[in-house]
Amino acid sequence: MPKIVQISHRNASYRHWTLQLAYKAVVGEVVFHDSPMFHSGGLMGRCIPPLASGASILIPSVVGARDKRFIANYWRFVEKYRVTRLAGVPTTLAVLTKSPPQGEDLSSLKPYFITGSTAMPVPIRRRFEQISGVRVLNSYGMTENTASIAVDPRDGEIKEGSSGLRLPYTQIRTMTGGPGPTARHCGPDEIGMLQVRGPGLTPGYVNPEHDRGARTEDGWLITGDLGRIDSDGYVFVTGRAKDVIIRGGHNIDPALIEEPLLQSPDVLHAAAVGKPDAHAGELPVAYVQLVPASKATPEDLAAFIAPRIAERAAMPKEIIVMDSLPLTNIGKPLKAVLRQDIAERTFQTILAATTGLSCENGQLSIAVEPHPTRGVVVSVAVKGVDASAQPELAARISETMDRYSFAYTLEWR
Repeated sequence: MPKIVQISHRNASYRHWTLQLAYKAVVGEVVFHDSPMFHSGGLMGRCIPPLASGASILIPSVVGARDKRFIANYWRFVEKYRVTRLAGVPTTLAVLTKSPPQGEDLSSLKPYFITGSTAMPVPIRRRFEQISGVRVLNSYGMTENTASIAVDPRDGEIKEGSSGLRLPYTQIRTMTGGPGPTARHCGPDEIGMLQVRGPGLTPGYVNPEHDRGARTEDGWLITGDLGRIDSDGYVFVTGRAKDVIIRGGHNIDPALIEEPLLQSPDVLHAAAVGKPDAHAGELPVAYVQLVPASKATPEDLAAFIAPRIAERAAMPKEIIVMDSLPLTNIGKPLKAVLRQDIAERTFQTILAATTGLSCENGQLSIAVEPHPTRGVVVSVAVKGVDASAQPELAARISETMDRYSFAYTLEWR
């Protein structure tokens, strides 16, 4: 069952006030709205605060950015309705960078707008700012905090890879070693579990059972996200301890995939994780271990689960059959290992196509490894390439990797 979050009038008022601080809305603005109203960001970010500011909301399509006609006419909407604030999750902005304005009048646009929901590759941000003339403010938030927790400063320094600074009266900290007496505060740039508290925090879930373990004894919400806070207070989200797969801003519970797979008489273990994708951020994939003597193929399993998966977006793009899934001591799949595996598979395939080099013969080596400040780094090693060809090859690798939110290193051997 989904976790339904209670939002109070106090939460909503606080959210409106902080949004006003973030982008200074004024009476008479026209705000793009392309998010579902049942989503915290759609309701508490792009609906109630603009209306409370005296703005009009422009809803170009009932299915939002999923409507191809909306994306095809995005800049025309801006011109025709004199839109002042743009909208779009990073996935949408990435598509729009490939469909820049064709002479439309964008003079109505205010100088900044806020995005969020998933990591945004730096080159996409830069390109979108270039074609729109509008500063993109990244944010970090969650429904349990009435959407935003931190936002890029509209006028101050923006640090690449960060989600900005905490909102006023919202507290955020990173903890490690917990829960219990072993917990300690992380130092600057040390990765730990992000925890928050403040006026935006929900009174609790509709189902009290869901509140168990959701907060610390002193009232901090345990976000389930890993991150770091630098010495200037900028927040960097580096990973997720929780298992949610975020496909283009759409949260997918892995259980929607795993439970149908486990209903198959051929499947012993199953785990769903997110595969890196340049467009959607992540795409769902599934790993399975078959029962002994089973001859089931990925195609057989896909046909079995297709009618059993309630959300179309949750249908895995790939099913990988393994001899044995890595498991914890209590028999649960080690998803961190699987996430690393699918990332390595993905970048091996993509970079082999980009460079024309082969991973089989050792010309190209890819490793996805933990990093003390960046969370995860893709290590790319190229062997046996003449020095004169290296600059052009490095440019091709850079162009490919810049489509992803992963940091990477390049080594010549």
